[in-house]
Amino acid sequence: MSELISENIRKPNRMPWVVPIYCDGCASCVNRCRSGNLIMTETNVEGVYVPWLAEPEKCSGCANCTDACAMGAITMTSYVNEAILRFKEKKPVINT
Repeated sequence: MSELISENIRKPNRMPWVVPIYCDGCASCVNRCRSGNLIMTETNVEGVYVPWLAEPEKCSGCANCTDACAMGAITMTSYVNEAILRFKEKKPVINT
């Protein structure tokens, strides 16, 4: 069962996990996001953008973003707390 994030929002059982190095920047996932808070965010490499949840607590865990990604750059994880913290506290990084 999902845990409560706040009074009215339930935490999903799974969340997207973005692997920036696999992303080609097409933004198909952004266009399929039901909550509208998956946005293209600049990585540590200037001018390179990947999808990142602006407000991860609003993600429903629907996996539409994963289904839209032809590159396999987004997977779903059951490590929901870790995914939420990653989206909130870290910037997407591409190791060069």
